[in-house]
Amino acid sequence: MLLRNTLEFLKTHHSACMSFMFQVKTKSSLHPTAKVKTRVPWIPPGKVSTRETSYNWEGPSHRLEITPPQEPECSQSPLRIEDLSTDEEEALHGRINQYERKIDSLMTEVSSLKNEVRNGEHFSKRVIAEQEEELAEVARELEATEQENSRLRESMEKMLEGNDFRRLERDSLQPDKDVLLRKLLEAEMDSSAAAKQVSALRETEKKLSGSDSTLLTRQKELLLQKLETFESTNRALRHLLREQHSREIESLRLLEQKDVLLKKLSDVEAENLVCLQDKDREINQLTSLLESEKDSAKTTTELSKVLESTRAHLQGQLRNKEAENNRLNVQIRNLERSISQQQGEVEHLQNQLRDLRQQAEADKEALKKATRAQKQRTQRSEDTVGQLSAQLLEILADAVSAAENWSSRHAKEMKEKGQLEIELTLLNSRITDLTEQLHGQEEKARTERDGLLERLHELNTESTTIRLENQSLKATLSAVEEKLTLSQSEVQQVKVSVKQYESLVDSYKAQVQKTRAEADEYSARLQVAESEAQAVRDELDQEIQKVRKQLQGRLVELEPLPEALRHAELQLQEAHEKERLQERRNTELGTSLAEQQGSLAEMLRHKNMLLQEENKQLQHKVEGLERKLEEGNSQNRDLIQVISKREETIHSNQVRLEEKSRECSILTRQLEEALDDARRQVTQTRERAASKERVTQSKIVDLETQLSRTTTELNQLRRAKEEAERRYQSRLQDVKDRLEQSDSTNRSLQNYVQFLKSSYVNVFGDPALTGSSFRTPSPI
Repeated sequence: MLLRNTLEFLKTHHSACMSFMFQVKTKSSLHPTAKVKTRVPWIPPGKVSTRETSYNWEGPSHRLEITPPQEPECSQSPLRIEDLSTDEEEALHGRINQYERKIDSLMTEVSSLKNEVRNGEHFSKRVIAEQEEELAEVARELEATEQENSRLRESMEKMLEGNDFRRLERDSLQPDKDVLLRKLLEAEMDSSAAAKQVSALRETEKKLSGSDSTLLTRQKELLLQKLETFESTNRALRHLLREQHSREIESLRLLEQKDVLLKKLSDVEAENLVCLQDKDREINQLTSLLESEKDSAKTTTELSKVLESTRAHLQGQLRNKEAENNRLNVQIRNLERSISQQQGEVEHLQNQLRDLRQQAEADKEALKKATRAQKQRTQRSEDTVGQLSAQLLEILADAVSAAENWSSRHAKEMKEKGQLEIELTLLNSRITDLTEQLHGQEEKARTERDGLLERLHELNTESTTIRLENQSLKATLSAVEEKLTLSQSEVQQVKVSVKQYESLVDSYKAQVQKTRAEADEYSARLQVAESEAQAVRDELDQEIQKVRKQLQGRLVELEPLPEALRHAELQLQEAHEKERLQERRNTELGTSLAEQQGSLAEMLRHKNMLLQEENKQLQHKVEGLERKLEEGNSQNRDLIQVISKREETIHSNQVRLEEKSRECSILTRQLEEALDDARRQVTQTRERAASKERVTQSKIVDLETQLSRTTTELNQLRRAKEEAERRYQSRLQDVKDRLEQSDSTNRSLQNYVQFLKSSYVNVFGDPALTGSSFRTPSPI
């Protein structure tokens, strides 16, 4: 539209143009044209041109170098203003932000992977150190168990020597036993003879009189004492024989138990040796597995380092690409700014053309007058204007074609940028796949390490269980030995207590016999006292009968007195003096009788008092004897109760001994069961170890296959990365070339615009074009 308007304007006003041409020529002779400053790209010192040199851009963290290729100038295409817009800028900014976010996420993932690899290395080192410590502890414990086994062997040898010594003592005590049996037989014969003598003495005692009874009682007491001493010696001998017999039985039983325990200990030692050999084998296998794990960990660390280096290299390339993209974006923005400035200048020129049209319309009337005179000039000017218009049309066509070419190249560059973005996404996906594979391999390695750690823990637990079983067996052996010693001590205590009880029973029996002898003495004394009391009673009865007889004789003598009184009454008168004499005599006789009766009564009372006192004394003695008898009976009852309690305690001790023997049998059974369980556990552990060895071998084969796969994949990735780098470098070179072409096109456009401006100034000679309102285009 602008060209059409200019052509119409030139055709209608050719005369005015001719006049303006003359004016421009005259003015050009008088006034020089305005110099427009055109910026040229910055050339570093020591360089002449920028065509064959490289563009350098340095930032705070990156540096860009672009070496443009040498191409002919005919391939340069101009840039269209319509091809660049704010939407594309926003899209580019969004993509750049996405790339930055992706790069940040990749950096964080790489740092997290580095931290995980470091943590895995530290963890593997710690695990290896812990396993080495556990192996050292196992070796120490094995040495300790060997030392304990040697100590147990020495103790068992000592026990065997002690058993041999006891057997020798038992063989040496056998003749003493025969001697004791002979003495017992002799003592029994003597006791039977003494019993016969005692029965004969009792029969003779029954036949003897009371005067010899005291001597016989003394002899009897002496015999009883001798019999008691004989019985005590006989009991002591029997007790000794029983103790010796029980000791022999217990020694035989203990010897049998010790033989059984020795057999079990030998079996346990053999099993322990087998277990120790198995554990040594397992430890060697575990050490080999640990070494293989260390090698695998080293290989994994090397692989992780290689992957980290590749990641760092890829990240550096990505950063370089992002920096280049940023630089390209900056250059595109600068181009957009220059294009916007050019658009402003074109608009300014359009405004000036409008002003010129208005001025031309205003000057039509003035020009009409001058057209007639200047027809010849107009024809010439028309020829020149036609030539100029043709030139302008050609230039505009060239500019349009260059802009189309540039737009097509820009589209191609956008397509290539999209392809690069796709390749970047593919590389990121590949990196994510590699990271996932690394994670999978690390997880597999962790699972295998966990499995091996579990295996080590299981072996440690098995070793600890076997140690605990050994300790429990040792504890049971020690407990059995302690129980045996306790049972022996208890048996000895029981024997001592039985001896004490027997001695107490003997003492109580001696006391009972003494009390019986005392009771017999007291009974004899009672009999003597009763006989004396009976004699006293007989004497008293005799005296009372005598007194009665005397009184009866005197009564018989006094029976004729009333008759004499009757005769005396008749002869009262004759015999008053006789009566007085008789009265005196009667009074004297009465007083004498009263005195005699009083004296007899006093004598009888005194004798009765004495007899009563003697009876009381005898009763007191009888009561004391009865009390003593009751006390003796109570003591006998107490002794019987004590004896019954002691018998109960003996029975309870026997029950305890039976229970302890049962416990010993139960413990032996438990020991056998524990040994069977230990054997089963050893077989199970062997089977588990074999299965786990198979599993570990299969895992090692899988790991080797995985390592080969990962190596092949890494080689493929390296090749793909190299190919991507080559492609990227080629595309970067193409982009650089295209950027240089765009720069050259921009320069040509700027030069062309400058030429147009200068031509317009030269043609029209308008001072407004060279005024302050005119703006020079800013270069890139």
